[in-house]
Amino acid sequence: MNSKSFWGWSSTEALREGGESGGFVTSFLESIVGKYDNILAVRKTGTVFEGAVMSIDSKEDAIKTQGALHAVCMELSHYIKKGERTAIVLKPCDARAVIENMKRNHVERENVLLIGLNCGGTLPPVDTMRFIDNYFELAPEDIVKEEIAKGKIIFKTTSGKEFWKTIDEIEEEGFGRRENCRYCDVKIPSMCDIACGNWGTPAGKNITFVEVFTENGNNALEQAVREGFINVGEPSEKMIAVRSKINGIMKKMAGGWNKRIIGRLRNMPNEERLAYIKNVLSPCIACYACRKACPVCKCGDDCKCMQMDPDDSLPISIFHSIRLLHLTESCIGCGNCSDVCPVDIPLAHLHQLFARNYEKKTGYKPGMSIEDIPPLSRGDLPEGY
Repeated sequence: MNSKSFWGWSSTEALREGGESGGFVTSFLESIVGKYDNILAVRKTGTVFEGAVMSIDSKEDAIKTQGALHAVCMELSHYIKKGERTAIVLKPCDARAVIENMKRNHVERENVLLIGLNCGGTLPPVDTMRFIDNYFELAPEDIVKEEIAKGKIIFKTTSGKEFWKTIDEIEEEGFGRRENCRYCDVKIPSMCDIACGNWGTPAGKNITFVEVFTENGNNALEQAVREGFINVGEPSEKMIAVRSKINGIMKKMAGGWNKRIIGRLRNMPNEERLAYIKNVLSPCIACYACRKACPVCKCGDDCKCMQMDPDDSLPISIFHSIRLLHLTESCIGCGNCSDVCPVDIPLAHLHQLFARNYEKKTGYKPGMSIEDIPPLSRGDLPEGY
């Protein structure tokens, strides 16, 4: 189906006022309680820098997931179980991972409702807590909300004050969004059934811009409206254009960071680039945390990445070589591998170097559509690849 756009908000006034962008997602989750085997979202467990994945079994549970948590960087695709009807709220990279798992028959598309959130990036919690202490003399418990908006990272305190700096300022100083988020160019989760966010909503209106991409998403939305959980309206052409403009600005920023981080590696002479890769991989201690954290590598005990000969003199090098090949057509750039590496190897950069070169040559971008099969799997790579 062609996508449809709406403005949406909770029909419960308290949820509209207390929720994020009019409480649409909260009330939408309320509307599907009991209709799925599992409903998954992230909830705050302490400060805005702490969270956990929650299974929603009641309307009260849905309310506990209110509010955006940009500094809670959780990978959600591992929580979907094959054979269970699951609804899940997730950011674009998580959704892309789910789509890749569907292609590998780890998840059934017809059993999953993907509720996507627009994403301008996530914040590394420890570095962000260090940042607010260094620049604003604030403690984590002082913050009631953090927001990325209008080129700024904004922190709202318990006293009602706002503290902010521009994204550019913060990131030039080594703080700000996680590095992989900076060069990620997928901001609106069009691979989902529904995409939600505040881009394209008038200031002060407390509503969500909702784009529906599938019949499954459309049916769920219509049912939520019929049952009185949410209200919807037609967005103005002006605000549709505003949403598109914001998305374009975010993608342009991502392009700049891509040139700085990935482009720098791509433009190295071959010998220099190979030396760089060998050098950054040299601290590897063979913990294999990167494989365990990877949302698209769910091969289990027979994982191809682990098929090294125990007598080989270079098992770690072989492991990473296999991983680089394995993820060339499936890395969705989530950055989890870099996050969990105990010796700080920039693994995400290396995988994206290969993946983006593959995308440039083949036109294939992983995790964007269940129908789009990787060229290697189709056996129709471009001539001369």
